[in-house]
Amino acid sequence: MEATGVYWEACALYCHGEGFAVSVVNPAQIKFFARTTLMRGKTDTLDADLIARFGAAVKPRVWNPPGKAFEELQLFSRQRDAYVAMLTEERNRLHALSHRVHCPPQVIRMTKAHIRFLEKRIEELEQGFKDHLDQSPEWKRSVELLTSMTGIGVVTAGVFLTETLAFSTMVDARQLIPLCGTGLAPAPHTSGTSVRRRSRISKVGNPRLRRAAYMASISGIRANPVLKAFYKRLREKGKPPKVALVAVARKLLTIAFALVQTQRPFDPNYVSVNPSAEVCV
Repeated sequence: MEATGVYWEACALYCHGEGFAVSVVNPAQIKFFARTTLMRGKTDTLDADLIARFGAAVKPRVWNPPGKAFEELQLFSRQRDAYVAMLTEERNRLHALSHRVHCPPQVIRMTKAHIRFLEKRIEELEQGFKDHLDQSPEWKRSVELLTSMTGIGVVTAGVFLTETLAFSTMVDARQLIPLCGTGLAPAPHTSGTSVRRRSRISKVGNPRLRRAAYMASISGIRANPVLKAFYKRLREKGKPPKVALVAVARKLLTIAFALVQTQRPFDPNYVSVNPSAEVCV
């Protein structure tokens, strides 16, 4: 089935409970698969047939319920992000209102009251996330491992874990970037010897994970000696600031994966026995 909003969950849980093998896929995969078949119409019957043929041809991974703790932590994290976005909008609105020549004082008061309301809700959601961590030792341990690395706080650690199911769907670090779909991977555009367009950063994937990794990289190059040195080397080689930050974000995610998988806290002096390993810091 397609993962359309949250409306697939009840059906998936029911089918899983009845013993069926369930696969949940990104609707974009079905959409692009339909293009390969030159499908022109769209009806429930045609869609069902298309999804069935997609499953037979691609054989997507079997889905299993992630567990109550994961779902609750993810909801706390995502709801907080939604309120933060609204808070930014309200602060920008207040700034604009304060620069108007004529603005009713009541509008200013209501906007400020709404800002205080959102700030309070954000604090409650952050505390709720921490309280639920106390009830889930495994998740709490993973957060502690991630926050042992300077540049990653509890909020960022929560995003990393809840958007990747604690990196449990990845076999090794080499699969991290493409599997997470963070949009941090380069998207080359070449063909033969004549087409050599400039590579760009793909925007396909999880925007919350991409944003969290990028913002953490900004903090990391200021306070984390490993990331700071890595960023400096890239800049000295002539890499533009944003390109270097994207590379830092990739490295930060790779290290985060290693910390959770090995269950070891961050060690700034660690050196991998395999110099070519992506987790080498």
